[in-house]
Amino acid sequence: MDIIPLIKDIKFNQAIWGLPILYIIHFFEELPRFADWATEYLGKPYTKSKFIAENIVLWMLLTVSVLMTLYMPGKAGIILVLSAAAGFFLNMIFHVFFTLKTGIYSPGTVTACLFFTPVSLFIFYLAGREGLLSLTTFILSIVLGLAILPVVITIVHNVIDRGISFKTLIKKIVMFMLLPFFTVSVAMILFGRETVNTFMIYTSPVILLPLFFKILKIFREKKKSNTTL
Repeated sequence: MDIIPLIKDIKFNQAIWGLPILYIIHFFEELPRFADWATEYLGKPYTKSKFIAENIVLWMLLTVSVLMTLYMPGKAGIILVLSAAAGFFLNMIFHVFFTLKTGIYSPGTVTACLFFTPVSLFIFYLAGREGLLSLTTFILSIVLGLAILPVVITIVHNVIDRGISFKTLIKKIVMFMLLPFFTVSVAMILFGRETVNTFMIYTSPVILLPLFFKILKIFREKKKSNTTL
């Protein structure tokens, strides 16, 4: 079977479903040994519970981004999906760099090289082919691709270090990530996309303020504890 015509027929909105699927495959390659490897070679304690929690959060963010791209108008979903694709490519660089630097296999290298690299580049190619990739979109996706992973890891690790159980963390993820998305989707069905989008544009800065101050408080408390030590 000639695979080239099949690739030519793939659309951006179809290809992006590969991201959450490949993420799961990559996760299972990392799962057995990544926490121990990171503790030894990244120079800080890294428990398996932290590893699992941060990956659940990242996978949920990725899946929500895909759904936003498919079912919500505007560029927000597209930028988030492209930032995930950029993050996949950067993840490959991370694994290859540490494997070459240490001479020790970094768990996740195989799937990052085999799947993340071609799929992330292909998704950017499709975005460009379909007129979705402006210079602004490209720059924002790269910046977010660099920022989202360390931000999520920092927040998740701080939450766990503060004594919040894994079960409680998952409940908070569902409450603050999945429930809002479900609510917005239902509102769009009831009131129309344009009405909901206009409402979100004017209220989102107010809604995001508590989250901003919460993150700021976490960083301040961490800095204070480090100073005390």
